[in-house]
Amino acid sequence: MIHVEMESRSVTANLVDVIGGGCGLALLNALKPGSTVTLRGKFGENHTLECLKAGVKWCSAQSDGTFRAGLEFIDQDSTFKLDEERADCYEVMQLSPNADAETISRVYRLLAFRYHPDNKESGNSDMFLRLSASYKILSDPKKRASYDAAHRASKPVRTKAFTEAATPARSDREKRRNHENVMAAYLGVRSRESTVSWEG
Repeated sequence: MIHVEMESRSVTANLVDVIGGGCGLALLNALKPGSTVTLRGKFGENHTLECLKAGVKWCSAQSDGTFRAGLEFIDQDSTFKLDEERADCYEVMQLSPNADAETISRVYRLLAFRYHPDNKESGNSDMFLRLSASYKILSDPKKRASYDAAHRASKPVRTKAFTEAATPARSDREKRRNHENVMAAYLGVRSRESTVSWEG
């Protein structure tokens, strides 16, 4: 539930979607296009807003007597932020980090339909918010480049260290025999035991 505070009154609304620096709300009361409102409340299951200023871009009546409104966040820093410690944009969107822009857009449309709060069968507002925030990052080339750089830096490098300690210890005699066999193979000699002795 989101509280929409206007100059003279406050109304409650349900979050419909969040994307591109704005959000969509479902309300019982109309909002005046062009007005400025303050949003407070829960954006999904794990995100709470203290105070977010937004401009009402449009508001339209629905056939059931409710209203839908489109709001644009006023402060550029007020856009809904993905909790990056909790979610990986590529995991949220079920994509490879190598995905191209067309694939990102196609997958977003598919998942947005699946998780949209209006979808009665599979709607999930928290997942939809995470998906929208991830798409906002991955669909913008500059934001994606900076996200990828930070994402790579935060992931541990997965390399396999081949050290003496990682392999079973061998005796010096085994090491010497292996070395002699390698040298013998290199020189074309079969083995030390099979060489002819020229003792007189």
